[in-house]
Amino acid sequence: MDKNENLKEISLLIEELEKIESLIDRMIKNEDYETMPKILEQRKKILEKMLPFADNEKIKEKALFILEKDKERINHIKPEMEKIKKLLKTTNKGKIAIKNGYMKVNEEISRRKFNSNG
Repeated sequence: MDKNENLKEISLLIEELEKIESLIDRMIKNEDYETMPKILEQRKKILEKMLPFADNEKIKEKALFILEKDKERINHIKPEMEKIKKLLKTTNKGKIAIKNGYMKVNEEISRRKFNSNG
């Protein structure tokens, strides 16, 4: 590949990456964390395509920018992840309580059937 082709491919990769970065920011703003892994996987694929051009200044700048931006994102997401973790614990406790209650009701129904049958 000649230099012009490389520059064109680098520009296209950076453009793709910027779209993904914008999407990630929107997802965080809208607290759409369910889709995040899929988008991060797409970003990873773009970054892997950039590896052959790692010595390019634009690519280096973009990588450093993403690292800094990800630090900010993580700081923003951490409190939300803690809330989600607490909610999951509460939900799991609720599930266990419902299951245990169901088992007790079933046991009582079985006991009454046995007693009435004799």
